[in-house]
Amino acid sequence: MLNETLLRINTQIAEACGAVKRDFRQRYHMMPPVGWMNDPNGLIKFGGEYNLYYQFNPCDTRPGTMLWGHFTSQDLIRYADKGAAIVPESRHVSIFSGGATEYGGKLAAVFTEHYEHEGVRREEIYLALSDDGMYFGGRRKIFDNDSLPAEISRCDFRDPFPVKRDDGYYVFVGGKLVAEDKGIIVVLGGKGLEKLEYKFSIGPCYELGDMGECPCYRRIDGKDVIICSACNVPRRGNEFRNINSSVFIVGSIDFDKGEMQVDGISETDKGDAFYAPQLINGDDKPIMIAWHEMWGKPYPTSDLKHGWVGCFTIPRELSVRDGVVCQNPVGTLDKYLAPHLGKGVPRCADIRFSFDGDGTFVLGGSDGSVEVGCKDGKVYLDTARSNNLNACVRYTDASYDKPTVRILLDVSGIEVFVGGGREAISSRIYINGDLEVTDCRSVSGLEVRQVLV
Repeated sequence: MLNETLLRINTQIAEACGAVKRDFRQRYHMMPPVGWMNDPNGLIKFGGEYNLYYQFNPCDTRPGTMLWGHFTSQDLIRYADKGAAIVPESRHVSIFSGGATEYGGKLAAVFTEHYEHEGVRREEIYLALSDDGMYFGGRRKIFDNDSLPAEISRCDFRDPFPVKRDDGYYVFVGGKLVAEDKGIIVVLGGKGLEKLEYKFSIGPCYELGDMGECPCYRRIDGKDVIICSACNVPRRGNEFRNINSSVFIVGSIDFDKGEMQVDGISETDKGDAFYAPQLINGDDKPIMIAWHEMWGKPYPTSDLKHGWVGCFTIPRELSVRDGVVCQNPVGTLDKYLAPHLGKGVPRCADIRFSFDGDGTFVLGGSDGSVEVGCKDGKVYLDTARSNNLNACVRYTDASYDKPTVRILLDVSGIEVFVGGGREAISSRIYINGDLEVTDCRSVSGLEVRQVLV
């Protein structure tokens, strides 16, 4: 029955693709063939290639009954769309977010089944196995929510991320303390994945808001790093300016004692189009991918009836330097870069320069522009004139002396990396016409490369 459902959905996807308008389609960022995309799910290198799943509603450009879409890639730049992979097996159920790991030679997807109907709502953790990353079987529930400590929500309990350690498997899950209305990270564990038990929790803390979402974990450069997203974190100065936020939590976890010593927590990206980042399991390098969008904002390709919404950010390699998690575009992007010898700026470009002081770098098209600037050592991204319907100006936290800037453009997306990746600002832009530099002040070492895909 599930295979029939999967075949029917993938046939519908193929038929609907012809009506999608391509004006603002990305070229080297992964995006859905049709419909709505949000969180990355089940990111894993398995069987010699990357399998990259995501939250997918192929039937509308808004969230609805969710399932897992699927990409494969050899290098995280070029990718193949594989349609739907994990679909609901009953009415009123969505397949919400989760992660993946290798398990007994198979690809194990660990995900949330979200049930909601007539005022009843529950979220439970399930496991499914695949030989090839395409077809999953053996679906089963692997944790009893009633075994959680009484103070932890049974119905706001989602987004499991599995991690293999010497003593077995640990699964990081987003959670909430009910009475306090505060977000936490729940850690489950077991010798295998078929049956998990509660181990400990991390939090609450200010930066987890009222619900922890999409936690993932990896040891990076001698530090334990958790990446987690959070709902409704109150704005604090220059931080947490979106309805939801994502953070790096850096420290040391004692899995035997069930506790984490936190050295620092920082916002992952300062922009208005970055959420639910997840690490890729099974890769030698720590690589993170996020949803290149955000909740609670307009989606122009939906409003314009283009037939699709959402994409991934560029995969980002992580490192920890002086306690700071730095992020830079995945190194495989370099082989697609070529010098730009023509006029203007390509719609798919890698732009690098430094600010020598207060200055500005503006790219304009026929009906809008986007500005990257520097003021008092802080770099900002201004999308007020970029037609993204969510006009805003976002600044880095730190001030820099002659900050280095790297800008990635991809038709309707912009990602800005500052100070060698110490901070990032990501947004979406919807500018028509050829792009050209319309203002360039206090900029040195400007290099423009075209991304050829």
